[in-house]
Order: sequence, then structure tokens, then C-alpha cells
Amino acid sequence: MMRTFPIFVSFDGKPPLVVGGGPLAAIKTRLLLKRAGHVDVAAETLSPELSDLEAEGKVVLQPAHPGADQIRGRPLVISATEIDGEDARIAEIAHSLGVPVNVPDRPALCTAVLPAIVDRGEVTVAVGTSAAAPVLAQRLRAWLENELHPRLGDLAELAGQFRHRVAERLAEGPERRRLWERIFDGPAARAMLHGDEDAARKLIDHEIETAALAGTGEAPESQGRVLLIGAGPGDPELLTVKAVRALKAADVVFYDKLVGDGVLELARREAELVSVGKAKGAHSVPQAEINALLVARAKAGHTVVRLKGGDPFIFGRGGEELDALRAEAIPVEVVPGVTAGAAAAASLQIPLTHRDVSHTVTFLSGHEAGGKAPSFEHLDLKALASGNNTLVVYMGVTTGAVIAQRLLDAGFRAALPVIAVENASRANERRVATTISALANDAGSVGLKSPAVLIFGEVAGLPAAGAVDTILAHEEVARAYA
Repeated sequence: MMRTFPIFVSFDGKPPLVVGGGPLAAIKTRLLLKRAGHVDVAAETLSPELSDLEAEGKVVLQPAHPGADQIRGRPLVISATEIDGEDARIAEIAHSLGVPVNVPDRPALCTAVLPAIVDRGEVTVAVGTSAAAPVLAQRLRAWLENELHPRLGDLAELAGQFRHRVAERLAEGPERRRLWERIFDGPAARAMLHGDEDAARKLIDHEIETAALAGTGEAPESQGRVLLIGAGPGDPELLTVKAVRALKAADVVFYDKLVGDGVLELARREAELVSVGKAKGAHSVPQAEINALLVARAKAGHTVVRLKGGDPFIFGRGGEELDALRAEAIPVEVVPGVTAGAAAAASLQIPLTHRDVSHTVTFLSGHEAGGKAPSFEHLDLKALASGNNTLVVYMGVTTGAVIAQRLLDAGFRAALPVIAVENASRANERRVATTISALANDAGSVGLKSPAVLIFGEVAGLPAAGAVDTILAHEEVARAYA
């Protein structure tokens, strides 16, 4: 949770005040001059750098040891005298007046923390760590300096010149936002970033006129779209870049029960978040109703994100939603996600296929329609029992014993390793190693809850990274200690 709230402060009124005239005060003054027309500096004497800035009219010298009258109404005060008592005095006055104050390297005295700044003119990125790790903030700033185009501020300034015209031609809402998305994602932005402002202006003109005509009925009315997004197993860092961009563009997000809060936090702040609560064997919103919601919101012109745990096309019923959208001619895009089986294997550092152990991997559902245990009638289990195969079973916690027994009946060896992973990739992940026979005798001994995956096969016996609980059947324990 944030300890400080990021906010940008205007220096258009009363200038900021820096207390102190030494090298540290000069560093802080130089930072403030990136946005302030001038900075008031309260000091008895000025360092050479501050003296030069005073000569240029960028620093106005104020009496040393300022009191409440000199501090009141300031947008920001920085006390950089490096004298503990004086810095504490300035901070106390600022606190009493409700003026934001920063004392370098004295977080207990601060009500404002100066971030590491990436400056692109009209675009400013501030990185803060609540004064906990300033060097980390500097490293993040260095990374952002390489990632953000040098002309990004020019693009923002150009867009600002068109804001009034866009507001006149398009009503506030999804159509206006989609226009800006087309501008920033399309050829207009690319032209501006390449330094061709004339071409960028013409392209923005074209986008505005096209959008305005669509609103009058003189051009085809724009229709919304749906993005079927794989949210992965829960860790936000396992989202694809494309998935994050889709969340930032969404008007509405329909999400499943297993989608993590950290993933939802990446959605556009104004986006409507709607839980459709799908879980194993039970759906708070029937699938047919979900399909209808997706169609209706897209036809209303919205950008709709259907956020599904794992991958949309691996036991996610994404195919049914895709069919419903295609039947209504709704534009749809699918963004794959990291499926739980792959996430569990990565967390364990156990490969699902291994040249010496397993040549194939089969993904299975641990239940059929209505929550019934799977029959596996569509599979040749005896062929899979011959070895060199890995089975990854989803939603098999409650049916684990039945699944294990059916595998035993098909010829899988009783001591074949099984590893179960609950909440793969999340902070509360838990792993349990067992065998098919132990699982068949007492599936409850594993003690896992959904969401979890079961991995059957020789790969499950490979050394795993991290802690793994081990549960064996009584006869297996006896053999182990014989």
C-alpha cells in the first residue's frame, strides 16, 4: 500500500523556497528550476552555483532563518541547511502551516518526498519509493530514460493543441477516448516521434473528421470490440505486455473469480469492473448471460475486456465466447495467458517435458459438466500409461481420488510421482508431492484447495525448487524405511 500519494504541484503562483546556500541546496534548486520560473533561496551566503543562478535571475536571495511569514503559502519548502536543529525548525513551521516540506535524508521530518524525474517536456514521469530506497528510484529513472522516446513531450504538446477541437466535434465518452487511442497508437504519433510535425497534423485532422462523421451517421457508426485476455495464474508480472495495454484501454472489464486483485489494479482507472464469478462447477453468472453481456456492451460501442484466469482457450470456455461474438459480427481479439500448469511447472522448476523422462504432455480437466468426475472416455489411458508422458489435471482437487484410481486401472504404476500445486505463482502457493496410489487411497490427505493443478508423471519426481510437502501411502512409507 502506498505510504505517500503522488501528485504534481504547480509553481505558477508563489515560488518554492529552498533554505540553505550550500551544494545540497544548489542541487535541490536546480531540480526545482526544471518547472519553476525562479526559486527563492534563504541563506546567509550562496555557493558559486547558486550565485551564478542569482545573477541569471533564476534565484532570489531571501533572509536566512525564515519564519512563518516567509513560509506561509509556499507550494513547497525544501530545508537543505544540513544543520539538524535548523532543518527541524523549518520542518516544524511548515507542518504547523500545512505547507509541504522536504528535508533531504530526514524522512521523519518530511511531508513531501522528491521523486526521481524523467523529463520529456509536457510529459513528466516521477518515480518515488517513499524515501525508503532513493537509489532504486534512480535506477528506475535510468531505465525509463531509455524506454521513453525523446520526442514524447512534443507529441503531448501537439495533442494539447487539438483538445479544444476534439471537444467541439465529439461528445465526452468512449468515442472521444478511442479517437485519442487511434492517434497515439497510429501513424500520427509515429510521424510526430519521427520529427514530421506537418504529417502528424494532417493525420490527426483526418482522424478527427472521420470520428466526427461517424457520430453524425454520415460515416459508418463505429462498433466496439472485445478482447479475450488470459490473466495468467494470478501473478501480475506474468501478464503479457499486450494484456496490460488492453486493460489500460478498456471501458468495461468482465473478470472471473480467480483473477487476482493485482491484475485488476492494472485496468484503466475509469473502467467498469464487473465480476462474473466463474469457478469450478459453479457460475454466479451463467455462460449464456456472459456471452450476451459481451455482445451488448460491444454493440454499445465499448472496448470490452473479458479477463479470464490462465489462458482463455485452455479450460476457460473462451471458445464459446468467441463463437457468440463472431455470430454477432463483433470484432474480437484473443490475447493468450500463462496457463496454471505452465506456471506451476515454472515455480517448481520442473519441466513438463524432458528428453530423458517425458516426451509428451496432456492437459486434462478434472471434472465434466455439472462437476462430475471425468470418465476420460475420449483418452487412451493405457497408451499414456506406457511411460514417457506427463498429465496435467486442472480442477481436480475434489475428484483427485477418482482420477488416480482410473489411472491405476489403466495401468499407471502405483508409485508414479504426483505433485499438486495450489495457487501457482501467488504468494500463498503450496505444493504437495505424493503418488498415484496414495492419492487414490485418500485424496483429502493432500489438503489442497482450488485453484490447484495436479501433475502426474516421472517429471513430478524430479528435484523441485523450494519447499514441497510429501505424503505417501502407508505401504510406501513402510518400503521407504525398510
